[in-house]
Amino acid sequence: MAYQLITLDAAAEETAEAFNYYENIQKGLGDSFLAEVLERCNRLSKHPQYYWFIDSQNIIRDVMLRSFPYQIIYEIENNKVIIYSVHNSYRNPDKRFTKR
Repeated sequence: MAYQLITLDAAAEETAEAFNYYENIQKGLGDSFLAEVLERCNRLSKHPQYYWFIDSQNIIRDVMLRSFPYQIIYEIENNKVIIYSVHNSYRNPDKRFTKR
């Protein structure tokens, strides 16, 4: 069963900012970042339960990107995966999640 992915506006904005940042560093690097985010989202839509909880109530989970210092913060709700944040784990590591 494939889960429906719902990306909140804040997560989409964070992804766009990171894309622009990497693209400004080197042409094509933003595309590599975006491809990795999309690959992880594809995996999340198939098996979101494979990744660890990051909160004490065992609701919120995260998955790290392989080549970039970002993590996708999400929650499984019935047949949906709600993506709250695409967070830079080097910048403000304690502020990785704020449920909006």
